Amino acid sequence: MIALKKDFVHEDTESYCAKGKKLSSGKAYYLKDMNGNIHYGGKQCAEKYTKNDLSHIPDLTKSLIARHDGHPSVGSTGGTGGEQDNTEKSKAITYILLREENLSHYTLGGNSISYNILEGYYKTYKKYSDLPNDAVSHILNIERKSTKKLSLKNLLTCHAYQYILERTLDHLTQKGNSKGMQFINDLLNGLTKSCSLTNKQIDGLSKWLQYLPKDLREAKLKEFDA
Repeated sequence: MIALKKDFVHEDTESYCAKGKKLSSGKAYYLKDMNGNIHYGGKQCAEKYTKNDLSHIPDLTKSLIARHDGHPSVGSTGGTGGEQDNTEKSKAITYILLREENLSHYTLGGNSISYNILEGYYKTYKKYSDLPNDAVSHILNIERKSTKKLSLKNLLTCHAYQYILERTLDHLTQKGNSKGMQFINDLLNGLTKSCSLTNKQIDGLSKWLQYLPKDLREAKLKEFDA
């Protein structure tokens, strides 16, 4: 198998390597087998069943820091969580995945955050599962010249908040909590239109996080870069 990326999953997703073991942190390596099927696993699982260097694959989870990284509860933090930076290529791939796939429905100032030049590189990556060095350099140059809200750091934080908001909404829906559902939907709508949340919105979110499972409830979110 090959490891495609590290991204968020439903917290009840079963690990490929351990029947019955749930990926309760909400993070997983996406592993593709020779038949094109996608499986999910933690780092040890990915290291066991794949040959590619995991430091070279895109990591879209860097703004959600698991409690075992030393942070006691959900909230904002400027910390790094002890994770090493990705390589230049994996940063570039992460950036185009965020702008052209995961967050392509986001807008800023009424305009889509998708960008035709990045869309071209995204199509190249999807076709060949790789990018040439000149494309990597160009993508990273675009990222460096972007506004703070379109920085890699900020978009990773948007992606992490979207995941937490969607998981919170799912659990509130299961409880039939219409007030909480409305509030979370409003936050999701605002996030997709401004690529950030205000401190007041983040403070308001905290009361609804109690509905999340323990590992997600005790995770930490990085601050918006805006």
